[in-house]
Amino acid sequence: MTTSTKPAAVSTFREKSDYKYFLPIQTRWSDNDQYGHINNSIYYHYIDTVVNEYLIRFCGLEPLDKTETKPIGLVVHSSAQFFAPASYPSVMEAGLVISKLGKSSVTYRVGIFEQQPDGDSSGRLAAVVGGFTHVFVDPKTRRPVSSLPAELLDGLQKLTI
Repeated sequence: MTTSTKPAAVSTFREKSDYKYFLPIQTRWSDNDQYGHINNSIYYHYIDTVVNEYLIRFCGLEPLDKTETKPIGLVVHSSAQFFAPASYPSVMEAGLVISKLGKSSVTYRVGIFEQQPDGDSSGRLAAVVGGFTHVFVDPKTRRPVSSLPAELLDGLQKLTI
């Protein structure tokens, strides 16, 4: 006799409630492509913007640090799924969460939501869900660090699901 069980639902990260940190991003005229909507590649700019803005603001990332004493993050994987088009002029809201936190790596999940004219984007599904994985490495040797620095780890843990 066999029994069938329904597999656990897998999160698609399309709901606004899936995210812990948000950053509004004003679209630009140049974001539109010849078809009148935001070009797919531009969404990667938005994803990169919310991740790095969070790292700078809350995790001690200093992109212009010349001392080469802090680890740097190298992208080893990126992806995006496109569900709905958006166009300039609009304000997008990038939601951020950490879906995996390792000893030297971090996987970010980002949902891109289009705000309504009244500024409300609650209850809407993400137009795009994407993200990437950083491996933090020594800036000189480019080898993965044995563990993330405390300041970086503290900031990242606040967004970990």
